[in-house]
Amino acid sequence: MYFNYSWSDHQEQAQDIAFTLPLLKLNKQTHKKFIPSLAQQYVYIELHKAARKISPKEARVQIQRRGQDIQIEVTSRSNNLLERWQRSMDQSKEKALNQYLQDNYYSYFRSHLGQKAIKPDHLRYISENKTALLPIAQAVFEKLPINSDTRAYVNLVLSWVQSIPYNKLEDRLNSNGAGYLPPLSVVANNQGDCDSKAVLMASLIRSLLPDAKMTMLYLPNHALLGIVLPFRDGEQTLAINGSDYLLMEPTGPAKIPLGNIATRSSTDIAGNMYSFEEIP
Repeated sequence: MYFNYSWSDHQEQAQDIAFTLPLLKLNKQTHKKFIPSLAQQYVYIELHKAARKISPKEARVQIQRRGQDIQIEVTSRSNNLLERWQRSMDQSKEKALNQYLQDNYYSYFRSHLGQKAIKPDHLRYISENKTALLPIAQAVFEKLPINSDTRAYVNLVLSWVQSIPYNKLEDRLNSNGAGYLPPLSVVANNQGDCDSKAVLMASLIRSLLPDAKMTMLYLPNHALLGIVLPFRDGEQTLAINGSDYLLMEPTGPAKIPLGNIATRSSTDIAGNMYSFEEIP
């Protein structure tokens, strides 16, 4: 499928790129909202499969749904067997939920307050889309003057991603991934929320810069990126695990160059109101 984009960069210079993406890959790029009841049904079925493998001579298992949880009760005449099969069933429950999350591109997430939730597996989307997005990365790179440095590439990509219309992010802790679009869907639909646009940006960087050190920052109802690059005086950085990350705001619509972020983002980061995932 053929695409043609025009936008203005950070210097208000007109830019345009054209590229082709495989239609088959575009059609496969969907993301389903996480529905707890469907996850619970999957876990419930898997637990019954696991329970059938236990000899009734050793233990009996009762599995019941109670609200949003599944209760497992194991009885046995032997305390050792009771502990063994209770532990085994608990492990089966955890394994089943993890498998459901993996199959549906979800991962666990902790907010800056330590609240545990489930969100789209952004890191997996980045890893799996870097090759598919290579035509875009190459189209942007070809717009740069010969011998341009990494900053020039990142900034030009950043201005393009910022120009893509923005959809407001729903509450990450409660939205269950509703509204999230994978990278190719952001391109095809020409819209995306901050999580979606940050993942697209990271994927495009990873396409041409496989060794770039990056992190994804999660602020309350917002997301941005950091990359390890030489930085200049006055630019916004964040130290994480011994590395200084130069920050960027892919969300838009404001055209903010690399090393500059929105005032609200600065305030949240200064108040330690963020969590992060380092991007492999």
